[in-house]
Amino acid sequence: MMLNEILQDLHALEIRLREYEARYGVASEDFYELYKQGLLDDDGFERTTEFTRWASAFTMKLEREQSFRQISQRFVSSLRTQTTHGAIQLIPNPELQKI
Repeated sequence: MMLNEILQDLHALEIRLREYEARYGVASEDFYELYKQGLLDDDGFERTTEFTRWASAFTMKLEREQSFRQISQRFVSSLRTQTTHGAIQLIPNPELQKI
C-alpha cells in the first residue's frame, strides 16, 4: 500500500471513528476493549452490524498507523544517514510522490 493511500485511509477512518464516538460517547479504544472481550450487548442485527463496523474501522486504523510509523521511521533513518553536520533537513518523503 502506498503512503498516499495510507494517509487517506487514516483520515477517513478518523472521521468514521469520531462519528461512532459522538453517537455513543465512548472512545474507540474503550469500545474496542469491550468488543474484544465480548462484553457488549449488541441488541439485535442492526447494533451487531454497527459494532462490527466500528471494531473493523478501529482495527484498520491501528494497522494503517503501524504501516505509517514504519514508513516514517524508515524515512527518518535515511535522513539521519544523509546528514554530515548533525542537523537534519526535513524534506517531503519521496514516497508521497509515487503514483
